[in-house]
Amino acid sequence: MSAAPGNESSRSAAPAPSGAEGNLRARDSDSLFIRNSSFRRNSQTSTASLSREIGVASNIKAPRPAFIITSGEFLQHSSDCTSSPGPYSTTRSLFYKGLCLLLLLCQGGLLDFYLIIFTDLYWCSWIATDLVVMVGWFIFFIKHSRRRRDAAKAAPDSGQFAFSYLAWLIYVIACTPKIVLILETSILDLIELKVPLGTTGFKMVVLSSVPLLYTLINSVTEELSCHSSHRAQHYYSRTCLDLLDSFTLMELVLAGHIPSVYLKYTVTAVYFVAFFIPVLWLYELNSLQLHYKCVVFRFLSSSAVNAPLLVVRCFLVFIYDQQVSVFLLKNVFWLCCDCAEVLERCCSVRRVRKYSSPPVQFTHCISENEMCAHGYVNTLAVTAQS
Repeated sequence: MSAAPGNESSRSAAPAPSGAEGNLRARDSDSLFIRNSSFRRNSQTSTASLSREIGVASNIKAPRPAFIITSGEFLQHSSDCTSSPGPYSTTRSLFYKGLCLLLLLCQGGLLDFYLIIFTDLYWCSWIATDLVVMVGWFIFFIKHSRRRRDAAKAAPDSGQFAFSYLAWLIYVIACTPKIVLILETSILDLIELKVPLGTTGFKMVVLSSVPLLYTLINSVTEELSCHSSHRAQHYYSRTCLDLLDSFTLMELVLAGHIPSVYLKYTVTAVYFVAFFIPVLWLYELNSLQLHYKCVVFRFLSSSAVNAPLLVVRCFLVFIYDQQVSVFLLKNVFWLCCDCAEVLERCCSVRRVRKYSSPPVQFTHCISENEMCAHGYVNTLAVTAQS
């Protein structure tokens, strides 16, 4: 095949260099290539060292792949609960769920025994009530597990105590009429005379609500390092002290050491208020927002227990000449702490609302060219592009 005429003329027009001239040009091009390569290496080295110094000085870390993140998502993913529940957490949760159902069955069955053995009125309704509570808690465990799996994809700490307040509310509604009926009738005297362990056994049955609440909290808690888990343990400790405090006065009522009828009704009412309060703080544990209503509502619920008990104990000490109980100091201490806490929380909520801003979206994508060594961001490159 013949070449094109134009190409032949152009090749023939360019004279071939001589031997000495060709060697000189090759030597110059090699030296120029070496200078360019050394200059490129020096510039890359200086740029990398400068970027590393800037990255270390700014102390900003970011993942290597490109991403788009909002400030709300950053706060959400910066929580303590970053690990997914393992087999140990699942086994622990199942263990406490089984204890919950066992305690419900034992307490409800013993209260039904006290009510049925001395009277045949409405015995079918008491058994049906216990069955409804058992089925309600079983449904609660199923719905909570589904809600927990769905919420774990977005935020591990959210949905941890979902529907738990409904379970405790069902239990309180079913258990309160039984205890009131036994306390306000002659059934309690018959229990003392004809039932083994007598009134002591009845007290143990009533106080089994404290370990039941403990097993409920642990049955829905899978991540013990979460902030909501610590809050739940704090609330449980407060509720446990309030229940024990009010129950010591209930013992005085059962023994006949409180002569005033009004004080008896006050003690009974406060005990059931303390019995109902876990519904409130279990509902609050689902809320991740801090606002005035939660702070004030928690203060009022705590004062509804400690203030009446303090008044009753002051009557017993100063009017009926009874001994001072250590729980009187507990009532004074918790009331002072609650007043200080509500003032502090209201100030903190006001400060958060004052300086808070709407969520800001960071739309700049950080690429690999803008990354320095050790995963630090090259702030000069990001600033230059934006």
